[in-house]
Amino acid sequence: MKSNKAEKSASQWTLFKRILSLAKFQQHWMILAIFMTIFQSVITAFQPYLYKMVIDSVIIPKQFHLLEKWALILLGWLLLQAALGFANSYLSESIAQSVILKLRQYVYDHLTRLKLSFYDKTPVGTAVTRSISDIQTITDLFSSGVITIAGDLIQIVVILGCMFYMDVKLTLITLTVVPLLLFAANRFRKGIRDTFQDVRNQVAKLNAFLQERITGMQMVQLFNREKEEMRRFDQINQAHRDANIRSIYYYAIFFPIVEVLVACSFALIVWYGSGALVQGSIEFGELTAFIMFINLFFRPVRAIADRFNNIQMGIVAADRIFKLIDDTDNIEATSENLAPVLQGGVTFNDVWFAYQQNDWVLKGISFDLSQGKTMAIVGATGSGKTTIAALVNQLYQHQQGDILLDGLNIKDLNITSVRQQIALVLQDVFLFSGSVKDNIRLHHPEIDIEKMINAARSIGAYEFIEKLPGGFDYNVMERGMTLSLGQRQLISFIRALAFDPRIILLDEATSSIDTETEQLIQKAIDRLLEGRTAIVIAHRLSTIAKADEILVLDKGTVIERGNHQQLMSAGGHYAHLYETQIRD
Repeated sequence: MKSNKAEKSASQWTLFKRILSLAKFQQHWMILAIFMTIFQSVITAFQPYLYKMVIDSVIIPKQFHLLEKWALILLGWLLLQAALGFANSYLSESIAQSVILKLRQYVYDHLTRLKLSFYDKTPVGTAVTRSISDIQTITDLFSSGVITIAGDLIQIVVILGCMFYMDVKLTLITLTVVPLLLFAANRFRKGIRDTFQDVRNQVAKLNAFLQERITGMQMVQLFNREKEEMRRFDQINQAHRDANIRSIYYYAIFFPIVEVLVACSFALIVWYGSGALVQGSIEFGELTAFIMFINLFFRPVRAIADRFNNIQMGIVAADRIFKLIDDTDNIEATSENLAPVLQGGVTFNDVWFAYQQNDWVLKGISFDLSQGKTMAIVGATGSGKTTIAALVNQLYQHQQGDILLDGLNIKDLNITSVRQQIALVLQDVFLFSGSVKDNIRLHHPEIDIEKMINAARSIGAYEFIEKLPGGFDYNVMERGMTLSLGQRQLISFIRALAFDPRIILLDEATSSIDTETEQLIQKAIDRLLEGRTAIVIAHRLSTIAKADEILVLDKGTVIERGNHQQLMSAGGHYAHLYETQIRD
């Protein structure tokens, strides 16, 4: 048991050092902040001693001619203390925000480099919690944790030094309640640490649930699941409330205990000090200073427990963040070799792929698609059509076989440089909140308004964009919900054209649009595919009759291949499917 506790403490200490290393680029400012905090603490700690001097050297002996001098000294002392407090608070917060800015940028960059398989298994709300709430928690560790604790400790040491200098016995009487205070603070620290871990887990569950239900609100309402989803939300919300109440419980116990102990210390000082004052063994100013010292002494002692709680919360949050960014297994593996300008040849050699281990979605897929040719892939839902498109883009990495682009193994090429030359038009178009223009170019500096207009005109979509309020500056809102399915599909097609790719992947690109819009896209496809290699995935077989080759998939294997005429003549699965669609 002791060994486990020691390992846990060592692990927390390692985490703490790693958190501090995040601020290495701010080390000079941190040193200055610590110095100012210490200086402020020393000035604050000496303040009661100045009041003692005023009372015993000016007021009691009635040396009122010195009162103006001491008033100016006290005023200057307080102004200096206030100025240091402002500068230290501002600097500490600035350091914390700079560290959080850099950490959040690093986490977001890490999230953009993770495999899609990570997001298949991780709720979006959990990733949001790591990026927002957990990182924000670390802010307190820098702003009111490490730096402030250093000042509090110095202040306690200086106060004790002044108290022992003035009266040893009175100081020892004051400190009689400290063992009880330390015991209470330790129990508070341990209790709040465990409850905070539970709070963070409940926050992640709450975020994940809300994100998923708000995104899928259409399904909730269409299937009348409002009451059921409300019941489930209520359970998660209650668990979140209970976790917070458990943490509040420790605060509700700890701070009243501290107040009682401080009151006991005051009572002991008044009891002993009054007798000593009557006997003449201490002066009135000294007793007043001791009463002020008690307040100053217990304030940082009480605060340190809370600051250690901030550190503990920061360590818990950092542990979750570091587990995310240390997960290198989910980072996309890519080469440093930049892909040359591709001609468009795509080859699959005995490619096997599974989303889950040994649950093969593709089984030994092989084909050779020459430059500038169009290959269509058809098959039932779940046959592996979309997976082939995802592997060409390396959104997922195949487990066996080889994928070649112009004879080069895709695993030997930098995946970013490959994706820059491939365009993907999906069935379910995702648009970001922002203008039509931004959704077409995705903030790419080389895509200007002229390219966008030319692309829109080439597919006959320019007229519909011009009719929108603001034209290309029209705000499509989140997920493009202010546009129809067909309009969103057209914008994705303009985007593909504007990037002028060498390889085009069309995944059910015409399955969610009306006949008139489909005719627009069909005309655009003929021009778009000129000189480019294309892989077209479609349920509507009438849209792929012109393809140079058609692959027919069934349960991850190729069961037929050939052009439209050849497959119709063969009278197999494709011919049956085509005739059924035409008849329908």
